[in-house]
Amino acid sequence: MLIARIISLLFNPVFIITFLPFFLDYKTSSNLSLSINWTIYTLVFLGAVGLFVTYGVYKKIFTDFDVSKREQRPLLFLFFTIAGILYTLGLLIFKGPWILLVNAVGILFGVFLVSLINLKIKASLHVATLSALASAIAVVYRGYYYFIFLIIPLVAWSRIKTKRHTLPETIVGGFVGVFLSLFMYYIIKLAAS
Repeated sequence: MLIARIISLLFNPVFIITFLPFFLDYKTSSNLSLSINWTIYTLVFLGAVGLFVTYGVYKKIFTDFDVSKREQRPLLFLFFTIAGILYTLGLLIFKGPWILLVNAVGILFGVFLVSLINLKIKASLHVATLSALASAIAVVYRGYYYFIFLIIPLVAWSRIKTKRHTLPETIVGGFVGVFLSLFMYYIIKLAAS
């Protein structure tokens, strides 16, 4: 059980989204310092989400840091949507990288989609986020980066083992993540042509 908890902690959605701006921006700009700056910008908003969840747990609005209860998730989705809109507006105002802008819109779409799915089943956000990140990295970088997909079953196992999700909830999360990444990839390809 301890290993499952450690895996769940390491692959928390807030942690793994942190790497997305760097990988995507660096691939398209090849500018290390700019990619680091946009990653720091992203950390401000992810930190706000982390603080919101921490405050929610402290005030007993959320039962745990995973916001495991389905009925508690709409508040998290609302806060994440507000933070996502502000993040996107900042990208527009500060002329952020177009790849981050498109992905921010994709993440907002993903939050909306998961909110709808949450009405019926509590999709695993850990698995959805990792699947989306793995798909984005695999599509952008190709080659041996496809091996990152091997981590997804491990995270799904950890979510089931810690009793945060059922097998169907992890499968739905995985499909949502892959769908969102591929959908955004094709939108980017269409916009670029």
